[in-house]
Amino acid sequence: MSYSKLVWFESYKTWVVTNPERLFQFETAGRFLSYLIAGRIKTSPAISELLYSASNIIIFLNDQIILRSTHHKELDQKTATVVEKCRILFTILEYLQVFLEITATKIWGSYGKWTAVAIVQLIKLLWRAFMLTQQAGIASSRAIHPLNRKKLRQNQLSESICGMEEKKNLTFTLKSGRVIRQVNGAPQIHKRNWKLPSSQPPQGHVVNNRKLEGYPLLGEVLYTLKPLCHLVGMSRFGTKSWIPTSIAFVTDIASITLLNSSSLNCEDAREIRRRQIALLMYLLRSPIYDRFSRTVILQIMTFLRKIPVVGILPQQFLQYMLFWQNVYCYTWD
Repeated sequence: MSYSKLVWFESYKTWVVTNPERLFQFETAGRFLSYLIAGRIKTSPAISELLYSASNIIIFLNDQIILRSTHHKELDQKTATVVEKCRILFTILEYLQVFLEITATKIWGSYGKWTAVAIVQLIKLLWRAFMLTQQAGIASSRAIHPLNRKKLRQNQLSESICGMEEKKNLTFTLKSGRVIRQVNGAPQIHKRNWKLPSSQPPQGHVVNNRKLEGYPLLGEVLYTLKPLCHLVGMSRFGTKSWIPTSIAFVTDIASITLLNSSSLNCEDAREIRRRQIALLMYLLRSPIYDRFSRTVILQIMTFLRKIPVVGILPQQFLQYMLFWQNVYCYTWD
């Protein structure tokens, strides 16, 4: 039985690699189905979230299969680290966290909900703290970003066409079979080594290894502690109190300010911009949503509903609004 499962999985991996267009069609259909069922969110939130999480996890696993089919991943499989395996598990947790919260609420009520949320946020805190000790730099929204399959295929095609020609132009082979680098193929003096030139394989995801020190490190620590501080504040002052939201907002602003106090590379700057845009999610958190933003959002959506064709989207948005506002992992992450 186990052998048949192994054969089936190997066949599936082969199909994923050899049928990228059809795979994309199936993935799109699965994600669309989760959106379609989400329209009945009031009657079946757990089912719709399960389908949505499952579709994201399947796409993520397919990305890993495609990535491991490249030469780069075949080499890295032999030296896979514990950090890389934990990165995969943490990404799956990111996709499952909303479903876990909804399921815990359905089974155990409010106590189960906040227990599940606290456990998820504690795991994320420990993971990000561990990554800080590994000098992984600023944490991104996903431990592993979705694979850009189109770019990967383009890189593979370009590598297959130019790789051999490039290596041929930079080296020559003696009669004995020994490969020697040409003079014009040598790098600068301070970068020279005894290795032959080789084309670089495409990377599936880039890991940020910029070491954080001083104020940027403090800013990233604040960002890591922020969700737990918000939860502790709500447990002490209540979910409708201004104090937890104020603490989280001030922590967010202080974190972004400290991180911006030093020069940032492209990946860091992109993540900081995402965090700045994410500040808009405070408009969906109580008590800001209950006292201010709900009325404004309803007025805007009601106006947009009068516009032909475009009015369908605001109507769907209003159906999801109450659900989104009550789910911690949506309004936070």
